Amino acid sequence: MLNYKQLYYFWHVARSGSVTQAAEQLHLTPQTISGQVAELEQSLGVALFNRVGRRLVLTTAGRQAQEQAGAIFSLGAELEHTLRHASQELTMQVGIADSVPRTLAFELLAPAMALATPLRLVCHEERAEQLFSELARHKLDMVLIDRPLPPDSGVRGYNHELGRS
Repeated sequence: MLNYKQLYYFWHVARSGSVTQAAEQLHLTPQTISGQVAELEQSLGVALFNRVGRRLVLTTAGRQAQEQAGAIFSLGAELEHTLRHASQELTMQVGIADSVPRTLAFELLAPAMALATPLRLVCHEERAEQLFSELARHKLDMVLIDRPLPPDSGVRGYNHELGRS
């Protein structure tokens, strides 16, 4: 069975790019983090990182694990928040293409945060194709992207141009 604490440590190392930085973020020793990541690799039977000089570089399996771990921990945080605040606010799932600058996305979403009714925005940053897929499966309420929805995508949706540059 997958050890989620080890996966969490791996995810922090993958996001920060360094065992030392992950250890600082988690208030643990680097030895603890590296030992737990090594145990995770051993239990999975696959290398998640390659050492290139003093840097850690994700392997193909490591990139897949990072993506899935991100989804797992995002879903866990969402579950926790939902259970704690279920009756207090509405939730809007927004997909943001990785090509859209975060500052622009923040400016476009700012009016939603100023509503009288509390609104919780859950933002997912992905590639356009992944966002269209999530939109088609009704996992997202809205997508911010730098191009129109392709007519051959199979997704029923509406395009609204919000600006040009």
